[in-house]
Amino acid sequence: MEDRLFYSAIALLSACSWALGAILWKKLGEHLSAYSMNLAKTVLGSFFLAMSLMFTGWASMDNSSLVFLMLSGIIGIAVGDTFFFLSLLHLGPRRASLMGSLNPVAIALAAAILLGEKPSITVWIGIIATTVGVGWVLRERTSGTNGEEARYPLGVIYGILSVLCTAGAVLLAKVGVSSVPTVQATWIRLLAGAVGLVVWGILHSELGAGMAPFRRGGLLIKVVAVVLVVVVGGFWLSLVALKHVDASIVGPLNSTGPIFILPMAVLLLNEKLSLRAIAGAIVAVAGVALILTG
Repeated sequence: MEDRLFYSAIALLSACSWALGAILWKKLGEHLSAYSMNLAKTVLGSFFLAMSLMFTGWASMDNSSLVFLMLSGIIGIAVGDTFFFLSLLHLGPRRASLMGSLNPVAIALAAAILLGEKPSITVWIGIIATTVGVGWVLRERTSGTNGEEARYPLGVIYGILSVLCTAGAVLLAKVGVSSVPTVQATWIRLLAGAVGLVVWGILHSELGAGMAPFRRGGLLIKVVAVVLVVVVGGFWLSLVALKHVDASIVGPLNSTGPIFILPMAVLLLNEKLSLRAIAGAIVAVAGVALILTG
């Protein structure tokens, strides 16, 4: 029982790390574009995971798994995460992360339509609760300048596109990861995403501007710190929890990021929270928990 409580706390710490990462990315967004942030994240993340693979070793894999994982990385990381960073810059970390709660909804619906999976009644209740909670918060009127209000709908569109890309990427990864160790699969996805971003930058003449974090020492140190928070604090801690506790427990605990973001937004970004924002986030997270346990 004590071990279970300990690793459940690790899962909560992972969710807290994801939330802190979103806050820190928002602060870096004052100096970097969405493309630059995603490029730095994928390149540095690939480097850190490559170092871990030097100790864990490389497992043999078939070509079909490699192709599925690479496609998943391009769609989910190169494209989907760029949309997420755009949403983050337009909506702020609290609303952008809350929109991320729709990922399990999109994945469940896509799996039902494309893979023939049959969600239980609990999952359908969770889908409705999550959608209602997110929609309730997003309908809250912004109190910023006219420019911020004009960017708000665009941020919602970017968030929806990110959710759709993530759902497609997860379905591809589900096929590709079946016979591949998790860290190795994640490295392949990150590397494919990095290559996709580099190709995009070359074709659209954005690579030079996108390399800004790597040219400015002080900024690079900050980016490295944020990537470590996300990769080590978020990803690695979630794997540690998954290894010792059932996924049905870790999943809902990992989904509590939007709740952790609420006090962080107040303390670090000086945001003012309404009861509607708090209640909507709690309903959305409860819905995600139902989806993952159902």
